Amino acid sequence: MTASAELSSPWSWTLEGVEPPWESGRPSIYGHILAHLRPGEPGLAPGGEDLPDQALVDEGQAVHWAPGALDGIFGPPADPGESEETAWAVAAALRELTRKATAERAAALYGLLVEASAIEYVDPLLSGLLEDERMPQDRLREVARWLATGAPDREAVKIGIALLGLSRDAPQSDLLLVLGRHEELTLYAAVALGNATGEPAQLLWELARQVTGWGRIQVVERLGGTDDPDIAAWLLREGYRNRILIEYTAFTCARGGKLLAALTGGEPDDALLLGAGEILAALIRGREGPAEGIGEYGEGAAVAARYLKHLRRRPSLGLEHLLAVHTLREFLEEAGNEADDPELGWAPRRAALLRDAEALLARPQWHQAVADGLASRDGLAFARAAAAARALEMDVWDLAFERLRRGEDTWSLAVQTDDPERMDRVVALVEERLELDRIAAGPQEELGFGADFRDHAVLDTVLRELRRFPGHGWPLLRAALQSPVVSNRNLAAAALASWGRAVWPPGADFLLRSALAHEPNAGTREVFTRVLAGASLEG
Repeated sequence: MTASAELSSPWSWTLEGVEPPWESGRPSIYGHILAHLRPGEPGLAPGGEDLPDQALVDEGQAVHWAPGALDGIFGPPADPGESEETAWAVAAALRELTRKATAERAAALYGLLVEASAIEYVDPLLSGLLEDERMPQDRLREVARWLATGAPDREAVKIGIALLGLSRDAPQSDLLLVLGRHEELTLYAAVALGNATGEPAQLLWELARQVTGWGRIQVVERLGGTDDPDIAAWLLREGYRNRILIEYTAFTCARGGKLLAALTGGEPDDALLLGAGEILAALIRGREGPAEGIGEYGEGAAVAARYLKHLRRRPSLGLEHLLAVHTLREFLEEAGNEADDPELGWAPRRAALLRDAEALLARPQWHQAVADGLASRDGLAFARAAAAARALEMDVWDLAFERLRRGEDTWSLAVQTDDPERMDRVVALVEERLELDRIAAGPQEELGFGADFRDHAVLDTVLRELRRFPGHGWPLLRAALQSPVVSNRNLAAAALASWGRAVWPPGADFLLRSALAHEPNAGTREVFTRVLAGASLEG
């Protein structure tokens, strides 16, 4: 039968009855998400984050990525030419399937979808399909729904979602909002909603409120140009928050939410004032990445002035404001940064901003608030209070170490010391708690993510600081040099480099040379070689 003949009988074309190309009994991703929805709550119920194909995905990756992270961090390839061949092949398979629905053609398409990463070719695929006037849109829509609702493999579902965005069929929004609840799929749902609906802002906002990780970051980016005052208000009060890093959303929310204008009006509500402080601090912290920082935000100085002005009027403030003001003061006191740029407007305000910041930090209320937080059984409240205590130059090491001894995860706080005796106590606890012989299992290419590598992560935390304590913690370095986790080995070598050969313990040179001979990672071999040669590891 010719292609034209196949298309001549549209009433006979259907995917119903076509044997799915995936194994019988494998649950669909859509069904998995539906089973883990929590009405009235964002995210998914426990167990919902691991999609049905998780085991298959983990087999091909050295790292268990957080949902949405891989596509969010790397995005499409820099060279579009690399993805055009895959896009052409998928488009050709779609044409064949929409001409005649058979199990063989469905399997051919599905095989292409599961072999490639959707992010690498989805853009040229959609562009090509939009230009293809012969593609039957009703059949393409049915293929899209078939993939989006039935497929058990994430890359196929992503393409199904993307194809739904070509239909400009508003009723598809309910399906897209469900699929977008899983953050591995949120980016694709957001793009499809933007393509398929004339007024996507409200739908994107609804989706953004249902996710809290990489999905939140990706949808907020698409809401940054909003003219809707309700969405702008949400960006400043809640939208900037995510489980990954506020730095990713701070600039978009400050600009899209019109932060300066919001602070210039009447007295801000508590949520707006808190958002202003956390966004401002994130912009300052993000000066060197991963997203736009204070140097790209031309209204930063004016926002800081308004923020501090409103704080002065408040008799009682939370520790979040102490941390934000402390970050601002450190930025203003630092030489040679964006605060010196005459085009950013900090210079004429600098002295006044510093006075206001110092006055706020000198308030006596902070010490009691810190004391209350340090006494809390809640780990997050304690960590926030400990950070505030450091800003006030209060010594909380004994409290952090005692909580560590009780089994709480306060390693990162316990290593924040300049006292060798305190660091020795931390090292002794590491030797007591961690099975160093098990860690020294031999070098591999492990990146150390996940529950199986918690001890290795603790070791990393301590190793980063041991470079400041020459000669202390050699048993930890010795085990780390033989660890399967790459970062353990690199950090141990970096500590030896910082110590200097004169203080290396007996056997360190031999062990490092032996480690070099068995090192599987090219970058780590270079680190070992440089350390043995006495060269600097800077950069």
